[in-house]
Amino acid sequence: MKKTITLVSILIFSVSHYAFSQDESDSKLLKQFHAIQSEEMMTWMQKLCSPEFNGRLAGTPEFIASAEWVAGKLKEWGIKPGGDNGTYFQWFNFPYTVVNDIGSLTLNLIQSDGTVIKKNYTYPEEYYPGMNSGSGEITAEVVFVGYGVTAPELNYDDYKGIDVKGKIVLMNRDVPYTDPGNPEYKKWVKYCYHQYKLENAVKHGAAGMLYIDGALANPNISYDPSIIVCGIGPQPLADIFAGLKTTNKDILAKITKTFKPASFTTGKNFTIRANTTRHPEGKACNVIGVIEGNDPVLKNEVIIIGGHLDAVGKAGKVVNGALDNGSGVIDIMGAAKAMALSGIGLKRSVMFLFIGGEEGGLVGSTTYTERPLFPKDKTITYINLDMVGNGTGLSVSAGSPYKDLLNYFVQADNQYIHRTIQTSAPVPGTFYGRPRSDGVVFSMAGYRTMDIGTTGSVKKVYYHLPGDDPDGLTIDIMEDVSKMVYVALTNMANDIELRL
Repeated sequence: MKKTITLVSILIFSVSHYAFSQDESDSKLLKQFHAIQSEEMMTWMQKLCSPEFNGRLAGTPEFIASAEWVAGKLKEWGIKPGGDNGTYFQWFNFPYTVVNDIGSLTLNLIQSDGTVIKKNYTYPEEYYPGMNSGSGEITAEVVFVGYGVTAPELNYDDYKGIDVKGKIVLMNRDVPYTDPGNPEYKKWVKYCYHQYKLENAVKHGAAGMLYIDGALANPNISYDPSIIVCGIGPQPLADIFAGLKTTNKDILAKITKTFKPASFTTGKNFTIRANTTRHPEGKACNVIGVIEGNDPVLKNEVIIIGGHLDAVGKAGKVVNGALDNGSGVIDIMGAAKAMALSGIGLKRSVMFLFIGGEEGGLVGSTTYTERPLFPKDKTITYINLDMVGNGTGLSVSAGSPYKDLLNYFVQADNQYIHRTIQTSAPVPGTFYGRPRSDGVVFSMAGYRTMDIGTTGSVKKVYYHLPGDDPDGLTIDIMEDVSKMVYVALTNMANDIELRL
């Protein structure tokens, strides 16, 4: 009888102790959940977009200052450094270009008597100076080269049969293959990159480049001193096609349908002027903070959440990069602070990765995948946040083989956030995401990659343009993204049943 009483007592104690522990854990979770406040997040955002950081162009002293500020916050919250030599920083070489003034773009209308009527375009509405342009001036005929792609293995070449030596090439972003959900798209990805397009133009002898990109600030183009670069919007494009009995849109539709190039000389003459200074000595970094797991085995597994810290800097006017991607950075910071201060022990490790050099060519994410802190096979997932600060709803995506990871975010939303949430596993197999994003770098390196975003945009988006400022954000959605991430990652890190 005594033994039975003792056994029952032990069982009752165990159950009540578990219940107490669970209640205590829930209390801790909720305390920091409610401590994630949009007011504090906005003060961080205003700091990140302050003149002190001057648009956070990777490689510049101002970008490094922003990285030091983020690292200082991680240290303040007790998050351990995960960078080089016991620091928060993972360094890499990153040459950069300073745009000294806005340059100019001019259409030269040559009359029958030899006189020239000049049409000067306005910055930044109609053109944007090439942020990695060579310095100087070029006046030449414009040659349309479609997507600017030479892909012999795909039987496609926009430069075939056309002479662009000493001329200005006009080209579009992206590639003719327009279905990212199809595995065939992977063959085209390397031709999507802006760097490739410029290098291919130089290879074919072009002296100037007009990029049809909506007149955006874009440092994600290779630097070559021999070529002058300018981004253009709708008006210069319309002027180039005026009188040609076709449009850029119509030509692209034909190319994407037939996969046959349609390059031609336009007969239009332009002048591009750029004033830039190259800094080959530039360096940039990733900022890495880690909350180490407390389970002897599971602590060797890591969940990585990341977003790029850099923006596009200044060319005439500062592009503060609030939405792109101060929003992702601040969302991660909110979750990081809550996880660090909650007092809830994590079985697995969680890494907060603030990436440098995304805008200049995905250099920081490439650096991490080549020099990882944790082995790839011990990485549960990499979760990417980019432009997550404008909207009314939430979205989470994962590759189809590991779509069960979406459930942690759905449960967090259903239990605590109560926003509309869209989930998807959009791409079969290993490839996932948009080209020119850090998520694609991780995906193509073999990591299980996820993406968090927002839906239902409610404010005008100034993508890579002056105007991407804190007042263009919906800070309440950022608070909820941060809260969702905090709850989901806490549960993911502590789920001993998680198997991939």
